Amino acid sequence: VVAQNRGNLCIWYSIDSPESITMFPIKGDIVDLERVDGKTDVILTEGVNTVAYTLDEGLIEFGTAIDDGDYDRATAFLESLEMSPETEAMWKMLSKLALEAHQLHIAERCFAALGDVSTLRFLHQTNEIADKVSQEMGGDGTAFFQVQAHVAMLDKNFKLAEMHYMEQNSIDEAIEMYQELHMWDECIAVAEAKGHPELDSLREIHYQWLMETGQDEKAGEVKESEGDFQGAINLYLKAGLPAKAARLAISHPEITNNSDTVGRIAGSLIKGEFYERAGDLYERIRNNQRALECYCKGDAFRKAVELARLAFPVEVVKLEEAWGDYLVQQKQMDAAINHFIEAGCSLKAIEAAIAARQWKKAVHILELQEDSSAGKYYLEKVQWKKLFPLRCKNLVVVDCFPFPSVQFF
Repeated sequence: VVAQNRGNLCIWYSIDSPESITMFPIKGDIVDLERVDGKTDVILTEGVNTVAYTLDEGLIEFGTAIDDGDYDRATAFLESLEMSPETEAMWKMLSKLALEAHQLHIAERCFAALGDVSTLRFLHQTNEIADKVSQEMGGDGTAFFQVQAHVAMLDKNFKLAEMHYMEQNSIDEAIEMYQELHMWDECIAVAEAKGHPELDSLREIHYQWLMETGQDEKAGEVKESEGDFQGAINLYLKAGLPAKAARLAISHPEITNNSDTVGRIAGSLIKGEFYERAGDLYERIRNNQRALECYCKGDAFRKAVELARLAFPVEVVKLEEAWGDYLVQQKQMDAAINHFIEAGCSLKAIEAAIAARQWKKAVHILELQEDSSAGKYYLEKVQWKKLFPLRCKNLVVVDCFPFPSVQFF
């Protein structure tokens, strides 16, 4: 692809790698492309002069070879060129195409040129298997299940590789593949599905690897899946996940009977400011006082009120007021109104109603009041333009003091 921007001639020898671009500064415009005697020239006009830029014929021939599916010829062209960003992009493209076409020796040559040692070594082993099968059974050996599995692994399609192994009942090879990749969940799943005799040993190796690599949370999940809940909790706490430990403890009564374990979990929850979760744990072990304290500290007022109705009825009114105050802080004025009413805090309820622009509700609350201070507060705070159309049947305000009356507008 040949193009130009304001001051450069831009050439892409590989359209699959748009980032690999060759540029030449120019002072004119492209007018033509010419191919004569095996050479391709870009013709430009620079003022009154005509200038020709010759393209890299080797790179052009590479594209032609790729289009023809002649990967041997493409390899030969690339081997004649020095390594550059353009040729590197072409080696990568050829490696991908060669793998897709199962031309593994060409793919091996590509990865050697790219300096990808690990892939090169893996492909070399794959080619040795294919060559051996070819000698013993004929063909090119690429249809052999081990070769197919290796190609799938190179494409990171590990489930397909597993399928190739399992179709030939090569369970150990599938397990070994997942072990080498540290894909332990898949490894254990294959062993469990086939009732592998080394299943327990694999689980132990997996657990030891998790501990050695500091994956305490994952190790805890392994212990939990095995039914070792105490061990799982210890690992969750070690990983700094007290909420996960609390979830497990709450769902298993035998753990909540252990006061030492509960104390450690609760302490970690409070330290991490997971107050609501700590409240759940304390409520589970019927330590209602500590549960209520944690709920309040964590602003979990719904749970606090529900607990207080059962265990501390005299605290309900105070909690309703605290809940309303919290909602006001959160700018949830409308939601705060009913909690203030439940707490008997009429002035706060009126203030919340006014802040929420619930004018009719503010008037309704005021009408129910016998305290004269409510009328004075009403005059000071209410925007009368908003309230002018509303009726207040029971009060009239004279000098900021409410008196009984029929109505006013």
